[in-house]
Amino acid sequence: MFHRLYENILKDHFLNEKNMAFLAGPRQSGKTTTACEFESKRNLYLNWDNQDDRLLLRSKPAKLKEVLSSSHSPKTILILDEIHKNPQWKGWLKGFYDKYHKGLKIIVTGSARLDIYKKGGDSLLGRYFLYRHHPLSLGELHQGAFINQLFRTPLSTPASSWEALMSFGGFPQPFFTARKESHAKWVRMRKELISRQDIRELSKIEDLAGVEMLMKILPARAGGLLSYQNLATDLNVSVDTVRRWIKLLESLYYVYLIRPYSKNIKRSLHKTPKLFFWDWSEVLDEGARYENMIASHLLKSVHYWTDSGFGDFDLHYLRDKEKREVDFLVTRDEKPFILVEAKKSEKNLSRDLYYFQELLKPEISVLVSGSLKSVGMPLQEASSPLPISAADFCSQIV
Repeated sequence: MFHRLYENILKDHFLNEKNMAFLAGPRQSGKTTTACEFESKRNLYLNWDNQDDRLLLRSKPAKLKEVLSSSHSPKTILILDEIHKNPQWKGWLKGFYDKYHKGLKIIVTGSARLDIYKKGGDSLLGRYFLYRHHPLSLGELHQGAFINQLFRTPLSTPASSWEALMSFGGFPQPFFTARKESHAKWVRMRKELISRQDIRELSKIEDLAGVEMLMKILPARAGGLLSYQNLATDLNVSVDTVRRWIKLLESLYYVYLIRPYSKNIKRSLHKTPKLFFWDWSEVLDEGARYENMIASHLLKSVHYWTDSGFGDFDLHYLRDKEKREVDFLVTRDEKPFILVEAKKSEKNLSRDLYYFQELLKPEISVLVSGSLKSVGMPLQEASSPLPISAADFCSQIV
């Protein structure tokens, strides 16, 4: 049986922390499975989308405590799934946690960004730690479920694993099914759930057809500079409307934005983000899909390293007004850490990579090439720009 990275994250969390664990990430990335397999014989799973569970969650906290303390089968782990769909979920959960958390491990999972609700007088801040749950990655598939360091041991990986991730994405169901027809049906189903269920439940947007059209045209723009004005023109809506829709799709883990790094870079771009997809298999152009897949591996690593306490990591891209550009820069505690050029076919190092390496002096600088074979090259050797295979690079990060 394949065990996800996040199962051991939960074990480590409750071994060392008393706070609730929030597990947030895209629909069908495996959050519920991860939570339910954690000490499965001692947990109570409640889903807001289930009518009976919803009745219990709408009752007073004492009623739920009574169910947990049932003499014939007491539970010490409470899993609350999609509870953010309850408009009063923060206040209810705060009241329950403050009164009954002793001796109880609480896991909250959700397919919308649980961390966007931090503001306000009834904030849950200080009562939970957030772990951002991602789809499968090459490192997770081949090198075990948990790492207590930044990089995994170098390991030569089969080309078939990389090709399968490129073709079917990292979401468990289509990846393990590995059929083109099943994948196509799954992608369509997921988009419909987001546009026709999640958006309707979590927002006041009336123009669902407009959002669906936006979701249809965005894959062709993956990896490119995001022009809200161009999208507004294409959709015949205002720029502010497009901004709201993009922000909503971000909160539902459909797309994510990477912003430029401008510190110590003269004439740098300062605001324009690049857009990527949580499910890179939606991107039809092979070059853009490849770049999106590298971006997603980096984002997963950045989130894992930050959530696990290794430091404050972030993901950017580099571009100045002379159009010198490098695809990605990972920062650690606001300092350049890993410089990454991602090219599906190119093997030669670019002038721009050398330029930004000399300017920013990151610890690691690489050209991640999709045309190089995996040889198990250690990532730490790349203190000056070096080419490395995509498989070698991605198998060593999270």
